[in-house]
Amino acid sequence: MAQIYPYLSFENAKEALAYYEEFFGATNIRRVKVEPSQAEEFNIPLEKLDDTTMHAEFTVLGAELYCSDSFGNDVSPSKQISIMLDVNWEDEQALKESNEFFEKLEKSGQVKISMPYEEQFWGGKMGQFDDKYGITWMLHAQPYSEVGKA
Repeated sequence: MAQIYPYLSFENAKEALAYYEEFFGATNIRRVKVEPSQAEEFNIPLEKLDDTTMHAEFTVLGAELYCSDSFGNDVSPSKQISIMLDVNWEDEQALKESNEFFEKLEKSGQVKISMPYEEQFWGGKMGQFDDKYGITWMLHAQPYSEVGKA
């Protein structure tokens, strides 16, 4: 069975990780720098290696995400894909954390809210925002005991 993991690309993933840690409360951050033996291949001066990211992992609200530097590739934002963080409405702690997460983002001024995190007609809660990199995020809460029932 395949799994899907968001793998983001940034001009400077080290900087992006600091942003997500400060404003999204990202945890479990692990960053792998470009090795000196790879510097020439990526056209990176040896003195700049500490700022490079070959691969990184981080967690937001329990969801695992991955990222790296773009190494010269275009990182223009697209509205074609959004990242949805989905939490169990019936898990009191998860719902509390999702509420606090969205409130913190609203107060930070570091995201552009396009949909407040509110209860929706389908029985869940949903909010949407764009981060400073132009990535669209959705925060969704639903009762997991009801998922898949028609």
